[in-house]
Amino acid sequence: MKKRSQCNRKTRQDPKLDATTSILGKIPRAGGGECSEECSNLEINDQLDARNRAMPVGASRAQQVDVEKAAGHEKVCLTVEGMTCFGCGNKLTQTLESIPGVHNVRTVFVMGTTDFDLDISIITVEEAIRTGERGTGFKCARIVSHHQHLDLLISTESTRTPSSNEAVGIESVERIDKRTVRVTYDPTVTGARSILTYFGIQEDDLAPPRPDTTLTTGRKRLHEMLIKTSLAAVFTVPVVILAWGNTLASERARAYISITLATLVQALAVPEFYIPAISSLINRHAIEMDLLVAISITAAYVYSIVAFGFSMAGRPLSTKEFFETSTLLITLVLFGRLIAAFARMRAVAAMSLRSLQPAIAILADGETSRKVDARLLQFGDMFIIPAHAQIPTDGQVLEGSTEVDESMLTGESLPVAKGVGDEVLAGTVNGSGTVKARLTQLPGKNTVTQIAQLVEEASSAKPRVQDLADKVAGYFVPVVSSVAVIVFIIWVVVGITIRGYSAGRAASNGITYCIAVLAVSCPCALGLAVPMVLVVAGGVAARGGVVIKSAKSTEMAHRVNSVVFDKTGTLTTGELDVFAEVYLCSDQAQASSVVQSLVRDNDHPVSLAVAKHLSKKSHNIIQFENVRIIPGVGVEANCDGSMFQAGNPHWLGVTEVFEVHRLIQLGLTILCVTKDSQLFAVFGLNGTIRPEAAAVVKELQRRHVDVHIVSGDQVTAVEAVAATVGIKSCNVAARKSPAEKRIYVQDLMRLEKTVLFCGDGTNDAVAIAQANIGVQMGSSSDVTRAIADVVLLSDLEGVIFLIDVSKSAFNRIIFNFVWSGIYNVLAISLAAGAFVRIRIPPAYAGLGEIVSVLPVIAAALTMASLKHKGSH
Repeated sequence: MKKRSQCNRKTRQDPKLDATTSILGKIPRAGGGECSEECSNLEINDQLDARNRAMPVGASRAQQVDVEKAAGHEKVCLTVEGMTCFGCGNKLTQTLESIPGVHNVRTVFVMGTTDFDLDISIITVEEAIRTGERGTGFKCARIVSHHQHLDLLISTESTRTPSSNEAVGIESVERIDKRTVRVTYDPTVTGARSILTYFGIQEDDLAPPRPDTTLTTGRKRLHEMLIKTSLAAVFTVPVVILAWGNTLASERARAYISITLATLVQALAVPEFYIPAISSLINRHAIEMDLLVAISITAAYVYSIVAFGFSMAGRPLSTKEFFETSTLLITLVLFGRLIAAFARMRAVAAMSLRSLQPAIAILADGETSRKVDARLLQFGDMFIIPAHAQIPTDGQVLEGSTEVDESMLTGESLPVAKGVGDEVLAGTVNGSGTVKARLTQLPGKNTVTQIAQLVEEASSAKPRVQDLADKVAGYFVPVVSSVAVIVFIIWVVVGITIRGYSAGRAASNGITYCIAVLAVSCPCALGLAVPMVLVVAGGVAARGGVVIKSAKSTEMAHRVNSVVFDKTGTLTTGELDVFAEVYLCSDQAQASSVVQSLVRDNDHPVSLAVAKHLSKKSHNIIQFENVRIIPGVGVEANCDGSMFQAGNPHWLGVTEVFEVHRLIQLGLTILCVTKDSQLFAVFGLNGTIRPEAAAVVKELQRRHVDVHIVSGDQVTAVEAVAATVGIKSCNVAARKSPAEKRIYVQDLMRLEKTVLFCGDGTNDAVAIAQANIGVQMGSSSDVTRAIADVVLLSDLEGVIFLIDVSKSAFNRIIFNFVWSGIYNVLAISLAAGAFVRIRIPPAYAGLGEIVSVLPVIAAALTMASLKHKGSH
């Protein structure tokens, strides 16, 4: 377990402090003495890192990197060109894992990306990339995400090429093409416009924005496959027509045209099938699908070459050349891969959130304003958001008020009111008001980008069901190869012994069946069954305001049969109001100053509500020392030898005091404040139950999911909320500390329940980490720091939506597995001639890739129709 570093925070000085006399002395205390005006800095014990609590003691090196060596490790992210199927992803993963110093490899075939941790004391990044490229034949390019970058158009006639060592803040300069250079810089040191000014480059010389790298890779692959498929089709059609139309040309002319065009088609197959297959065989000693295709087309092409030679020599074989088989086979397989490339791009586009950000911003420059490329925004800028415009990046409202449509991030259709001091988020749409905002996050590093990165990381994780798919697929190629050999032998024997064929004719007939078996078999549906669905599911969920941070959540959520809710900030809005305020001392003004100073730095909703209530009054600021925030119970501090505590009455042992007991009976949330264990202030708070809470609880119960509520609040307050939303009294747990919440979840899990815990993250970290699925309520700014598996950006209906997305994904994964199995058994049986009179000719076996993959693609893409209940 690891503890977050403690932070020392000093209370801000207030002009009223100098005028403060010993106001604490009039508050009753147990031991006498007065409080000094001078206290040391506040020291706050932060919350334990719950994720490290959850890390198994026996975690392997593949799961975590040695912390002691963390300084020598570097995270490397790559885009990969050349991956055509899931086997390519596995090949890349295995190749990278075999490189010394490389750990935690995660490859997403659908996204065309991979990332890994690298021990740079063993091997450099460049050497690791080169080794990976040699072992796989793929082309890899590194994604650098630590800094911002600008792409500049450089004209040698008018401008000198920038150099990375010319200006402070520029990390590197690299040439992308003849006219474009990429300047990578540290935005905390220098700004985008400052770089242009330094190098004397006009804003018009900014290169056009480059699209998302994953989309770029997908488009490039699609374009490449379109060209190859078109050329193959152009060369194949004449061969097929000549083969089927015996009277269209003389036999000799037909043979010469066919061999010429078939050779050209065969040449197109070299980079697509032969090179990857041979590279894998030599470098990894592995047999892959590309090798099966290569063997199929080679067998058909070589046999036809031999038959062509005998035919030209006047000694034709009993089975003549069939160049249409190899050409049509190559064309159909290429067409199948073209469809797969298109589907991959559609899947990536379906989950891509980066495109939500506009390209233009209106920069406020003093009393004037001007339009600039959003990439030229820098820290310190203020920008104008006109009515009905898309917000270019995250900011804080300085002037004006409006309402903002945040549905693209939260799934909530109702606009959110924004005024001075409120945050606005990139990609959301402004309403009818015009506001001025100060930039808080740069484009490319804002909320939209962070959510997109989390979705992509979740897509790269491997759920357990993917391991099963990989294991089955690993046996696929050896099994199919063995079946093809057996089929060849059987048909040779049948041809000679039963049909009376000559040995040559029996062999040539057996070859056609063997080719058909090798060509028609396709594990692509099995390989795409999980990753294609996960990619689309992650994007659909994110657009509905549910950010899934782990693939495990998508895999397990549909199995949830127990949901545990926290109360404050989860079932209630978290915005508590002070209903009753009781002081048990003579000077209420002085006592309220003490309370205000004690609770104002505590982030718990109860403390925040009391601090907000007291802030309406005029107070002297008191400085405490040794401030300690105790998660789940309260806060304590010292001043002039006295101990001050603010927290729940059970922790302070004052539940039987009349004033406290009376407020507890009203079902209020209680905050008590003591000095040296003597009570001097009591606050009763009530919260607003979320409007959707009762409906969500009812829907979960309709689905036979047990709903629980566990809270650190008083029994009466918790039971009142439970009764309002419809939770059974037997599933109510009150006055629970964070550790006891964890035990509550653990006890449910011991009963073999699949538990989802939903809290607001304030003191629920341990319980969130313990549950099978930890869900945290939060705003968009909470996403990256949230320790939960899932973050809800809108409301509690996100829990239902998460379960719906998971169920939809699970159903599609099962369909994909079943379809892959049915297809391969039926297709291989038909190709092998098991039905004797019905078979798949080898020329059409290439249709197998299309037939097997299309249903899988369609099943995944139909998930896009899922909608969050709050969106319209």
